[in-house]
Amino acid sequence: MHAVTIAAASFAALAAAVPHAHSHRHAHAVEKRDGTTFGLTVVNNCTTSKTFGLYQVSSSFAMTQMSDPVEIESEGSSTIQVAFTDLGMRLSATADLGTDAQWDAQTLFEFGYSTYLELTGTAYDLSVMDGGSEGIAAYPATSACESKICSSAGCTLAEAWTNADEITDGSPADTVCYEGMQDFKVVWCPS
Repeated sequence: MHAVTIAAASFAALAAAVPHAHSHRHAHAVEKRDGTTFGLTVVNNCTTSKTFGLYQVSSSFAMTQMSDPVEIESEGSSTIQVAFTDLGMRLSATADLGTDAQWDAQTLFEFGYSTYLELTGTAYDLSVMDGGSEGIAAYPATSACESKICSSAGCTLAEAWTNADEITDGSPADTVCYEGMQDFKVVWCPS
């Protein structure tokens, strides 16, 4: 009987931890698995469904798919778990186009692990390069860290990267939240 209980508990934990790719209007409450991951709650407020995925860009500029694509219909949401210490991460709404298309100009939430002295957290920015016009917003779970909001009408330098030349302006869109591991809500087509 003890083995059956352990097996049932293990299956329930696995089912809650593994992201699944289906599209519907209700939000998922996905718990952190083991204290090493945080949740990205992805909200699609756009008028059409979008396929989201996580990608990682290595120091040698290799693009790697880090999650299964998740289709989210209009007004829907889903939570994707991310390893807290991952670097060079990007959340894309064009995962249906494959890994090679992730180099194309588009709207992204870019993020990665950051540490400074005894502090740990997440560095993040919005990227709305040529071709990305739907708007995006990122909200850390703690109000101690800065939210970023970029509407479809445009973005300020402090809100999002809109071209690679902004590095000469001091990269003002880059932000770091040194509040440890925090969940984020990322909204496409924010109202």
